[in-house]
Amino acid sequence: MTVPGKRTLIVIIFTAVIIVLVNLAWWFFYARIETGLEDQLSHRLSAIASLAAANIHPALVTDLRRGDFNAFDSTLVILENTRAADSLSEVFIINSEDTYLATTLLTQDSVYYLAALNRPYIDSIFERGWDLSDISRQPVVTEGYRVGDIILKTAFAPLYDTLGTVTAVLGVEADVDYTAVLIDLRRNLYMSTFISIGAGLVFGFFFFFIQRRLNAAERSLFLARSQAALGRMVAVVSHEIKNPLMIIRGSAERLRKTGRREAEFIIEETDRLNRIVTGYLDFASGKNKLTIGPIDIPEFLGKIKDQFQKELALKRVALKAEPPPAEINALADPTALRQVLINLILNGAEAAASRPDGEVILKCRQTEQNIIIEITDTGPGISQKEIAAIFEPFYTTRTSGSGLGLFHSRRLIENMHGRITVKSKTGGPTAFQVHLPPADKRVS
Repeated sequence: MTVPGKRTLIVIIFTAVIIVLVNLAWWFFYARIETGLEDQLSHRLSAIASLAAANIHPALVTDLRRGDFNAFDSTLVILENTRAADSLSEVFIINSEDTYLATTLLTQDSVYYLAALNRPYIDSIFERGWDLSDISRQPVVTEGYRVGDIILKTAFAPLYDTLGTVTAVLGVEADVDYTAVLIDLRRNLYMSTFISIGAGLVFGFFFFFIQRRLNAAERSLFLARSQAALGRMVAVVSHEIKNPLMIIRGSAERLRKTGRREAEFIIEETDRLNRIVTGYLDFASGKNKLTIGPIDIPEFLGKIKDQFQKELALKRVALKAEPPPAEINALADPTALRQVLINLILNGAEAAASRPDGEVILKCRQTEQNIIIEITDTGPGISQKEIAAIFEPFYTTRTSGSGLGLFHSRRLIENMHGRITVKSKTGGPTAFQVHLPPADKRVS
C-alpha cells in the first residue's frame, strides 16, 4: 500500500500558489493606485504652475526683480489667489540666487530653504535657455520628498522678463495628501497578507487532518479487501494441502510401526503444519481459536534454538540465545507464538546470511508491563520507508515469499494481547521485539 504523499504535496503547492498570486494581485493593485495618485498630483501641479506663470507677465517680473513695491503687491495677490484656490502649501518666486522675490509663506527668511534639496529641478529651469517662443516648455515636477512629518511635491515653472529670458522661477508646492490613505491601505494589505497566510496554514492543517482520516479509511478498506482475498486464497490452498498432509501422516504412521525414529518427527511436523494451515484459515475467516496460557519463555526459546541451530549453521548463520537473568513466564498460545518466532528467526537468518559471520540472537526480558522477546539479526538493516510498510499484507522485498508472514504474525500477537515492534536502520542491525503480557497479568 503506497503512502499518498503526492496528493498532499499537490494541495500544499496549489494552496501556496493561490496565496502568492492573490497577494501579488493585491500589491500590484496598491502599486497602480500609488502610481496613479502620484501622476494625478504631478499633472495637477504642472497645470497650476503653467496657469500661474501665464498670469505673471514679463513686465511684472522685470519690475519685481528691480524691487518695485507695487509689482510685489500685484504678484503676491496672484500667488495668494493661486494658493487659496488650489489648497497649496506655498506658492513662491525665486531668482537664480535662490532668493525669494515673493512668497505666500509667512517667513523671515529671504532664501528658499529647500533650494539644496530641489537643486536639480531649479537649475534645469535656468539652464534650458527657454524663450517665449518655446511652445514645448512644461513645468518641472519633483518627486515626493519628506520635510518633517509631511511629504511635499513641487512644480517649478520659468518666468520671463521683458527681454524674453528666464530670470526667475515660480514654485507651486503642495502636501502629498494621499500619503495617509496609502499608509492605511498598505497597513490593510499587510494585515490581509498575514490573514491569507494564516488561512492557508489553517487550511493546510485541516486538509492534513482530513487526509489522515481518508488514509485511515483507505487503509481499513485495503486491509478488509486483503483479508477477504486472503480468506479465499487460504480456503483453496488449505483444501489442497490438507489432503497431501493426511497422506504423508498416514505414511508416517506406517513407518512408525517399523520403529523408525524419523516417523515421529514427520508426524509431529505434519500435525504442526496442519495446525498452521488451520490457523490461517481461522484467521482469514475471522475466527480466533487461540489457546492462551502461561509459557516458560526461556525454555520455549531454547527448544526453538535447538531445532533450528543446525539448519541455520548450514547457511553460515549462528543462532544464539542469551539466557535471561530470572524465570520469565508469558501468556500466549504456544503454537501461534512458535509460528511467529520461527518466521522472525528465518527472516533474520535470510538477512544475516548476506553478511560474513551473520548472527541471529534471541533475548528475553521482563518489564513492569510486558515480557519482551527480541530477535536481532546482523543483516543489512531496513530503511525507515520499508519499516512503515513491512507489516502490510502482500508487501515483500524478496523475490520469493507471499508477503503475508509479518502481517499474519502481527495479527496473531495482537490476538494474544501483545504487539510487535521493529528497530532498524540502513546498514543494520535489525531487532524485532514481541511484547506479551506476563503470566500473572489478567487480560480480557
